[in-house]
Amino acid sequence: MRKRIPLPISAWLTGVLLVVVIAALASCGLTDTSIGSAPNVPAGMSVYFTAADGQASNGVDQYPEKDIAAAKKTLDIASFDFNLPSFTDAVVKAKQRGVQVRVVLDEENGSQRLSASDSPTGQSFDAVRALKNAGITVVDGGRSNGLMHDKFIIIDGAVLYVGSWNMSYNDTYRNNNNLLRIVDNTLVDNYEAKFTELYVDKRFGTRATVGAQTPQTTLDGVPIENYFSPVDDVMQKIIAEVKGAKSSVKFMAFTYTYDDLAQAMIAQQKAGEKVEGVIENRGASQGAMPELFCAKVPVEVDGNKYTMHHKVIIIDDNTVITGSFNFTRSADTANDDNVLIIHSSGVAALYDAEFEKVYGAGKAPTGVDCSTVKPPTDSGGGEG
Repeated sequence: MRKRIPLPISAWLTGVLLVVVIAALASCGLTDTSIGSAPNVPAGMSVYFTAADGQASNGVDQYPEKDIAAAKKTLDIASFDFNLPSFTDAVVKAKQRGVQVRVVLDEENGSQRLSASDSPTGQSFDAVRALKNAGITVVDGGRSNGLMHDKFIIIDGAVLYVGSWNMSYNDTYRNNNNLLRIVDNTLVDNYEAKFTELYVDKRFGTRATVGAQTPQTTLDGVPIENYFSPVDDVMQKIIAEVKGAKSSVKFMAFTYTYDDLAQAMIAQQKAGEKVEGVIENRGASQGAMPELFCAKVPVEVDGNKYTMHHKVIIIDDNTVITGSFNFTRSADTANDDNVLIIHSSGVAALYDAEFEKVYGAGKAPTGVDCSTVKPPTDSGGGEG
């Protein structure tokens, strides 16, 4: 049982309204918490969460697909997994309209084919073949010493989609994910510079030299930080945010094996802050979960029968850390990954609601022998 701190009536009513809105939208098969006009949510930002109910309808892909359908000049895509037929079709149609389409995938480690059992047509689907048949050049960033783990879309050099969402069947309909739509020249320029390094220069992972061109910016008055691994020393910036927390740290982690981050959270818990989180059930026992659990941090394994794929930390209900970056040493030093740190109570409220949903569906860890717990070993942080 988690202790609750009484809230002022105005804050309580705001929370109730947000939950009601989210519940209503979720009943339609899609959790869309895009409320860019809410207090302290930048006007140029929308936030979406997947329903993760296994129902192949009303996926978050509909939002980038609408923008792709309206694209006039360019479409740049980087994704680890890429096998969603509807999204692939939208990309092909853009190419046929004369839009310049460029794609970077991880063909060695990612999932680029959809099995017949998952395909809405009942037939297997090869996304890479479909792209290449349409005359689209695909750059393969796959390698054995790291992952091309980015997942972002840039449309007409003006609209950016970024988050934990791959353009895949599982990530759209089964897995818990978050996706942001951002209209901001500075952030778009950052991601375009990274994309150029991947697509044109073909420098990946430890060979990368391009970090965020402008790591700190503001969007509608909201401070935002943007970083790319392995160039920008991302993990140390995340740890610094955790160490700077004043009241609470909440996290949702697909893969969490970085011991220094776990120790930072444990220290905050011992200092009297509220630290709690959810870790994807697969592999949780080999990650940071036992160490956190044995330090009395309220940590759960997720309850999604598919995959809890978020990579999110919420600090003091005022800062959100999100992106493609799993909490692993490989993500920090070998993989191509990206992170946004958004200092906005309005955005944090949206992620808080998603956290409550995921945490509420979670389960207490079992079978943990605290007398044998050791620091976690690293994981590359692949997908599900």
